[in-house]
Amino acid sequence: MVYFLLFFISAVLVIVSGIKLSEYGDVIALKTKLGHSFVGITMLALFTSLPELISSIGAVTVVDAPDLAFGNVYGSNVFNIFVIFILDFVFRRGSFFKDVSMSNTISGVYGLLIMVVTFTGFVIGFPVIGWISLLSILTVFVFFISLYNAYKSSAIELLLEEGSVSEIPLNKALYMFLLNATIIVFAGLLLSKSADQVAIITGLGQSVVGALLLALVTSLPELASCYGAVKVGATNMAIGNLFGSNVFNMFIIPVVDIFYFKGSVFEFVEPAHLFTGLIACIMSLIALLGIKQDKFSKFRVGHLSVYSVYILAVYIVYLFVTLN
Repeated sequence: MVYFLLFFISAVLVIVSGIKLSEYGDVIALKTKLGHSFVGITMLALFTSLPELISSIGAVTVVDAPDLAFGNVYGSNVFNIFVIFILDFVFRRGSFFKDVSMSNTISGVYGLLIMVVTFTGFVIGFPVIGWISLLSILTVFVFFISLYNAYKSSAIELLLEEGSVSEIPLNKALYMFLLNATIIVFAGLLLSKSADQVAIITGLGQSVVGALLLALVTSLPELASCYGAVKVGATNMAIGNLFGSNVFNMFIIPVVDIFYFKGSVFEFVEPAHLFTGLIACIMSLIALLGIKQDKFSKFRVGHLSVYSVYILAVYIVYLFVTLN
């Protein structure tokens, strides 16, 4: 019972601090004139991905559970794309995908590419440098290429962007950002510790808890911040946050590899994570197809894009297979 209470308390702290971190991070980005697309892809995505990062590091350092870490990052990517369906469900002003920028599309493609790159670690024994897999180094390389390409494309879009600057002073935003980041660090460690015990108590196993329970909780900041963006009409920022978060989540895998001193982390995780990763790839492909085709498609399910319905269908299959 204590671990369930600890999980709930740490989850609440992660959610609340994650939302606040996104809010003040966005203020910092606006004050420094980085623009909404770049905020969504990089800064906002990084801030809301901190729970995944901290809980995954805690999974391998505190409780020695790399399966929790992999289930967390792949499961979070699945849930992040499912958020598109949720947002389209509440967004009733035409095609949800029509205003997605080129930089966000590029980020979505790179998120898909990096996931595929990490899959090879389950089937190929890559050489190691010390204890770190060469695949982790390759993943970091692709990650920084994706950031560079997103920056170059968003720099062009920034010239066409308009928006009001928040009244919150930059100094206050920086202070509050650091405060909430600190809360997330400690809450994330507690979350991974309690999630491991929940896996033992419930008998679900670390892979299921990581892919469903921990992934859901650590992805709630993305859901909350994206919902707020959609309410004010900033769908482009919402999509950028989700695609950018998926890219950052894949960067967590080499970070976990660095913190796991027993050897290449790929040697200590179950191949079952490939299924979760594959589902994330399929859902990402559907979302990218929606960006490309939905603005021209007349086939809708009520006010929903047919691609949002496809995302829902795949997510239901994912839940059914994972829980059975």
